[in-house]
Amino acid sequence: MNRPDQFEQQLQQQYQHDKARHVLPAQVKNALLKQARQNQARQRHKAGWLCRNGWQGLWRNTQLALCCALLLLLGYLLQPVQPHSPLYYQISYSQDEAYRQVQHHVASNIRPQRQSNALAQAQQQYRLSGEQSRAFYAQTGLLQQQQDHWQIKVCDELLLTIDKQLLRQIDLSADITPQFAQWVEFTSDAAGLLIAIKPAAAPLHCSQG
Repeated sequence: MNRPDQFEQQLQQQYQHDKARHVLPAQVKNALLKQARQNQARQRHKAGWLCRNGWQGLWRNTQLALCCALLLLLGYLLQPVQPHSPLYYQISYSQDEAYRQVQHHVASNIRPQRQSNALAQAQQQYRLSGEQSRAFYAQTGLLQQQQDHWQIKVCDELLLTIDKQLLRQIDLSADITPQFAQWVEFTSDAAGLLIAIKPAAAPLHCSQG
């Protein structure tokens, strides 16, 4: 019985014998080699074309994106500037059973009879007067912040509401804390325009009844 290594040796000998008997003709061998070289050349050409066209496509896409961004920027810069609508100080009045007088101070787009810079002029005069001029009237009230406005209560004499947009134009002390009710001294001019609001030195004692 043959051993495994002897069997493998016999197979090798048989393979070499068959290979020697069936030699590949030179013409066929050359044709196969030529075909293989042509396939390799086509693969290299295809890879080079894809590489070149891939970079060209990327460059074209980049140029297109830059052009679009530039057009958007130019469109934004060339938009006509909308004129800013000025705001004017307006005072209106209403009725309330709990107060003798109710005033509403707002910043409005409607131009009043007075000049639009009336508040700025009054504030400048107030500062120059040293806060002692008879043209200004100081009162004490309880300041509270509401959802869409501020209000000042002067016992049952006066309820004064202030638009938040207007409040930014009034001389407001840095000591005012909007989160809590606070006693304040508020100053108005002869026309009733609010000039300044600052913390009061003492609370206002309202009479009962």
